Amino acid sequence: MANIRINTERLILRSMCKTDWPLFFRLNADAEINRYIRDVEPEAMLREKFLARCAGEDFYLDDWLSFTIELNGEPIGLMGLSCLDEELEQAEVGYLLAPEYQRYGYVTEALNALVVWSQQAFQLHKLIGRCVVGNLASARVLEKCGFQLEGKLRHNHKIAGCWCDELYYGRLLDDGSSPLGLL
Repeated sequence: MANIRINTERLILRSMCKTDWPLFFRLNADAEINRYIRDVEPEAMLREKFLARCAGEDFYLDDWLSFTIELNGEPIGLMGLSCLDEELEQAEVGYLLAPEYQRYGYVTEALNALVVWSQQAFQLHKLIGRCVVGNLASARVLEKCGFQLEGKLRHNHKIAGCWCDELYYGRLLDDGSSPLGLL
């Protein structure tokens, strides 16, 4: 699956590569960006994750199929797809965007493109998106991309020593519910 390229009207999603380390580190080491996602990990752990994601070749075996989001050749964010269950044809989506590029619809545009591409590449039945209660921006992105709230899991995630409730969103890829007519 190396060298994947997905084009949208304004963006390119491409396979993450080793030159993306500065962006990966910046987004994953920033406590404010990660306040709703996870505790910031030490640089050595982030480097290990980064190298594993760059090497990801097999969607069904690797941790995440990772993409860099580019705008006019500039890397602005990260997006990923992780196989949750091959038999049930389910995968999880995730994303991080540099703060200066938020609120322009870039993540929504990129996620819609990833939804279409993942359906064509893997014939998935369902995509899952998760976010902690309070992460309103992420919840809005998922909803704009046709994900429906399926439930809230109490104290399902821990950030900064505090238990957080987590919202689970799902999107069936065969129900024709594409908000933008993309499928």
